[in-house]
Amino acid sequence: MSDLRDLGQRYFAALWDAVGTLDGDAARTVDRLGGLVAAVTEAEAQLAGLRLRLLHEAKLAAAEAVVEGVRQSVRTTPAQATASLRLAQDLCDRFPLVGAALNDGTISLAQADAIVSGLRKLPGRLTRAELTRCEEEILAHVGTLGPSELRVLAARLVEIIDPDQADVDDAKRLAREEAAAHRGRFLRLAPDYHGSMRITGQLPFADAALLTAQLDALMPAAAAYLDSGEAPSRDARRADALVLLTQKAANTGTLPRHGGDRPQVHVTLDLDTLTTGLGKVGLIGADDVDGLPAGEVRRLACDAGIIPVVLGGPSRLLDVGRTYRTFTPGLRAALVQRDGGCAFPGCTATPACCEAHHIVPWWQGGDTRLGNGVLLCPHHHRLVEPDPLQSEASQWQVDLDPVTGLPWFTPPRHIDPARRPRQHRRFRLQQIRAGTPPCPDDDPPDGDHPETDSSDAGRPDLDDLIRRSAHIWGDGT
Repeated sequence: MSDLRDLGQRYFAALWDAVGTLDGDAARTVDRLGGLVAAVTEAEAQLAGLRLRLLHEAKLAAAEAVVEGVRQSVRTTPAQATASLRLAQDLCDRFPLVGAALNDGTISLAQADAIVSGLRKLPGRLTRAELTRCEEEILAHVGTLGPSELRVLAARLVEIIDPDQADVDDAKRLAREEAAAHRGRFLRLAPDYHGSMRITGQLPFADAALLTAQLDALMPAAAAYLDSGEAPSRDARRADALVLLTQKAANTGTLPRHGGDRPQVHVTLDLDTLTTGLGKVGLIGADDVDGLPAGEVRRLACDAGIIPVVLGGPSRLLDVGRTYRTFTPGLRAALVQRDGGCAFPGCTATPACCEAHHIVPWWQGGDTRLGNGVLLCPHHHRLVEPDPLQSEASQWQVDLDPVTGLPWFTPPRHIDPARRPRQHRRFRLQQIRAGTPPCPDDDPPDGDHPETDSSDAGRPDLDDLIRRSAHIWGDGT
């Protein structure tokens, strides 16, 4: 054993000496480096083959101490050790040609593992001669195909050996896989207790492909986030597309009723949270979740099936909102006709993906009418929703032109110090076609100018709040 170890050490020492003798000649260095890498790669494969052969011999000799030592070794994980033992058995007993190619250094350990993984999927009815032919066929391509391609090719070699039966086998295999995928489907939503909901699941491939197509169609372009200063990854934009998809489904009005009513969310918030934005909002039916930010609830309350339950004092019920404070189908149709999609400059979200936003928030007494609404996608809805904790100059503001009735957007100072109003190009195009093109440098619409509004309107008293709530949400009948 010591002689074998000494022999191996001398071999590796010679390789290290060869590395140390590289000279400054660039061309010669490249050639020698290439040769050394090839030699080490070949030796690595041969050593891997020798190790697998030794493991197989240990198993045949019932040398359990050796096998258990491999399983318990800190150099590999238990799963890797089990896979090595299984590969050793397959290379020696079932696929000797692949094992010989590994022992010669013709293929790498990764290629050998991929080939065997594919060959294992061949039908059990194949004879030894047919399996040998499969090995010969696959080994003819090891010089041009990597492990991933070899795995696929090996699994489909039966099409060469027995093409007629291969079609029958494929049909049976696909039916089994389809049934297994259907049985294994699941969708799980669980809070992470840090403000997010973790979504995990598994779908049959056809269903997942349909979902992927819908998400890809709704995925916002990266340019849609420029105004917010965000640079989301593709995965983040796909998450936004999922939200758009759910919003699109909700806006169609075809969702089934749940408990005698359409799907809704009930939230609780106290008087201070409603009027100041400080604090959090409770989610009825989800006591283990640490609530939602008040700003997010204000956005949802603009045009969603969400019912605010306003509390005061020691959780004393002050008012329960009505969902018909939201934009009615008729008003929404008017917004769609006027805005044609998300009205935020540059956004391409379609009307079905948008929400109706109260320009003067409902929690400030804003009416639910066409003159106080604008169509926005969820991303831009969050962007423009007023935050009572920030100054008006630091937020986006929306105004409707008193002549055309079309929305203008005034950016915050950190985006444009001059706070020049902007308008979606589709509105400019409409007016150009109508013969009255607007001037991009026009003053913002009359009325509530962002720099002349007073931010010190004061906090409404309780009676005024209830009166406004009744006006916005309905009289309770």
